[in-house]
Amino acid sequence: MKKLKPGIKIYSDHNGGTLQVNSGVLHHTQQGPNEFIFGGERFLQQYEPGAYLPKRDWRTPEPDEYKIIKGNHKNKKDYNSVFTGELPENIRNLFSKLDLGASISEEEVYSKFKQHKEVVDQINIDINEFLQQISLGPFRFLSLATNFANSEIVSLSRRNPAEGQSIGDLQFIGVHKDSSKKDMTLHTAHTFGNRITFNLGNESRYLLITNLSMRQAYNMIKKEIDLKENDVNNKNITSYFMKLFPDYPMLRIEHKPYHFYIAPTDNCFHDGSTLGSTSLDIVMIYLGKFLI
Repeated sequence: MKKLKPGIKIYSDHNGGTLQVNSGVLHHTQQGPNEFIFGGERFLQQYEPGAYLPKRDWRTPEPDEYKIIKGNHKNKKDYNSVFTGELPENIRNLFSKLDLGASISEEEVYSKFKQHKEVVDQINIDINEFLQQISLGPFRFLSLATNFANSEIVSLSRRNPAEGQSIGDLQFIGVHKDSSKKDMTLHTAHTFGNRITFNLGNESRYLLITNLSMRQAYNMIKKEIDLKENDVNNKNITSYFMKLFPDYPMLRIEHKPYHFYIAPTDNCFHDGSTLGSTSLDIVMIYLGKFLI
């Protein structure tokens, strides 16, 4: 296993979840199958052909590893930091009135938002006030979404089966980087801000992340291959990195109910996970430039 390099730092509040590290990634065909849960049924998780998954050998970081990844408030920027924390009490209380965690489908979640307009209006007001306190500039709502329970990784290129397919035919992406803008390059990925994600479900979920920026990953890759022969770019860097450095560790950061995480998902390899859960995963996401 490679040693962790200094890179993206992790900042957690006093009530934050567990932080773990593993020994890297592997191609999805090299790891035993997992069954995600939807509507009380279990489906064998399928993946896109090039998908890589974190190894399951999660453990508590050693003291020297923790020193590398723990935030120290030096050179703290939106693009090189991950923050976790609990939503303010007023927002938590409003969401509890919606009882979202009892939902069994995305449609039911949406329905509860429609049925409680006054509560939702106040949620929007209070969230905007909260985000303004931690934002370096404009921010925008991205999505209210759900994910399957007990899902090794949660990201999908398409969220609904094609005609003639079942839920079990969906193919998960695997560890990846986001591209929030079409004109993004590896050398500008750090300029596009970050995202804040609220956990509105009943159970903990997890942020899976490699603590390297895209520039760091690119610099590691160029020491291993001829860049004149290989066009490493924003779309294929994940594949190159996973193949060249499968033993570089990933981190797993617990994301508790009514907590948030902030992460530069355009500027790092990552995914979400609900492994171990039995209920619907519900998240709300905003894009901006957040810093705590």
